[in-house]
Amino acid sequence: MNFLKRYSTAICLLFLTCVIVILLSTPGSLFSSGVTFIDTELHRSSGDEVYVRTKMDFGSQEHMSSFPIEVGDWKGYDYDTTKDKKQLGADVMLLRGYSSAGFYVPIFFLVMQSKTETSFHPPHICYAGQGFKVQEEGEEHVLITGTSWTKSSPNLTVPLKKLVLLKESEGTIIERRLVLFCYVKGNQFTSDTITMIRVEALVPIDGSYEGMLNVEKDFVAQSIPYMFDPIIDKEWNPLALKLVEFGAIGYVAIAFILAFPLAILIYTSKKWGQISIGKPEDEA
Repeated sequence: MNFLKRYSTAICLLFLTCVIVILLSTPGSLFSSGVTFIDTELHRSSGDEVYVRTKMDFGSQEHMSSFPIEVGDWKGYDYDTTKDKKQLGADVMLLRGYSSAGFYVPIFFLVMQSKTETSFHPPHICYAGQGFKVQEEGEEHVLITGTSWTKSSPNLTVPLKKLVLLKESEGTIIERRLVLFCYVKGNQFTSDTITMIRVEALVPIDGSYEGMLNVEKDFVAQSIPYMFDPIIDKEWNPLALKLVEFGAIGYVAIAFILAFPLAILIYTSKKWGQISIGKPEDEA
C-alpha cells in the first residue's frame, strides 16, 4: 500500500484543520511581517505586551544607523560595535551615546537584533560578567507622546524592565547604573528574529535615582515613535468575519474553502475505505 492510501484520511483532516485555523485567524497575525510586539520577557509572554507596527528595518545595519542622531534635546555619537557583534553573534547592533546640555551624564542607547536567543544573555549574567550586582529589579511603563500615538490613544504605554546595578571595590560602591530595556518580537509566521532595545545611564552611588529614571523614560518616549506605530484595534477580527462582510459572495467563499478538503476526505474514504491500514495490497 502506498503512502497516500495509508495516510489519506489523516492528511485530509490535517488540511481541514489548517483551513479552519486560517479562517479563525486575523490576516495581520498570519501575513504581516511588520506587526510585532514589545514585551519585557524573552522566552515567554508577560501578559503586558504592546502590539506595534515597525517603521524601521531592524535587520539592516545601514537602516538602523540612520536612527536620528538628534532626539529632542539629545545629540548622539556612535560607538564601534564590530567586536561586540562578533562576540555575541548579533546580526545588527547600534550603540550610541546621547548627551544634552541640561544633564551632566549621557544616556547610552542600544538596539541589537539576532536570530538566536543565545545572543541575549540574561541581564544578571551579562552585567555580572562586567562586575555588577543587581541591586533592584522591577517593571516600568512609559507613556508615549508621539503624534501618531496620542492621535490613536492618549494613554498608550510601553512596558520596560528596570534594573538598578552597582559595582563594588573592597566593599565600597564605586558605580551605580539604571537600565531600562525591552524586547521586540516579530510575527512568528514570518520572522524568527528578536530585537532588544536598551537605555542606561549612571545614577548617584546612593540615594534616589528617580530623577534619572524620569529622564530615561522621557528619552524612550521620544525614541519609540521613530521606530514604531501603535496598533490599537485588539478586537478579534478573523478572516472568516472579513469574508462575511462581502455578503453572499463571502459565504460562498467560506463554503468553498471548507468544502474542498471535505470533498477530498469523502472521495478518499470511498475509494480506499475498504482497504485495511497496514495490510499489503498483494499478500502471498
